[in-house]
Amino acid sequence: MIKKHVSQGAASSPQGWGWEQPQCRGQAALALFIDDLHRILQAHAAGKLADSSTLADAQREVNELLARYNEIGAAPDIFLGQSVELKEGVDRNGVSHTVPIFSARLKQALVSMLGQAG
Repeated sequence: MIKKHVSQGAASSPQGWGWEQPQCRGQAALALFIDDLHRILQAHAAGKLADSSTLADAQREVNELLARYNEIGAAPDIFLGQSVELKEGVDRNGVSHTVPIFSARLKQALVSMLGQAG
């Protein structure tokens, strides 16, 4: 398989990456970031990031994604200096899951956004 880097865009996808969207600013950027993160996690779960998709591969993709959002200045108050660390866990049924752990300010922004949606 061919490894597709976040920085290469999503030519094969009907919709590009969130950071490529013109409305990628402020709270909209946060929602688009979550969609992009979900996309990476789905690809990781399906083993599509690389020939042998590892947690390190997925983490590298997430780091590139966060860097892209910082590069475009989508929402510096939300993304600047923040991180997302991926952890692997196994539930009580023996199913493996990749879980994103958000840094404090990014987590606070997400909780705030979710509170506004409800």
